[in-house]
Amino acid sequence: MEIILKKQFIKEVAKLPAKVQTSIKAILDELERVDSLQNARIDIKRMEGQSAEENYYRIRVGSYRIGLEYIAPQVIILTVLSRGDIYKKFPPK
Repeated sequence: MEIILKKQFIKEVAKLPAKVQTSIKAILDELERVDSLQNARIDIKRMEGQSAEENYYRIRVGSYRIGLEYIAPQVIILTVLSRGDIYKKFPPK
């Protein structure tokens, strides 16, 4: 799959601990190797409360969550926030 990283995501990752950054890098590598989200061996779930045409997902990385939008074959990585904050600020309204 094609991975697109937003500038906001890159800034947020830079502020995270090194161990979390390593985990995020491994997840991004896994996403590049697979052909669909369902084939990825990561903890990924569709966000609740969105309309049928929206495709927002979250990936669990320890106590952090990566927010992304899936428009096949592209994965647009939007944000990474702590577990408590991701559900307040993602998906974008």
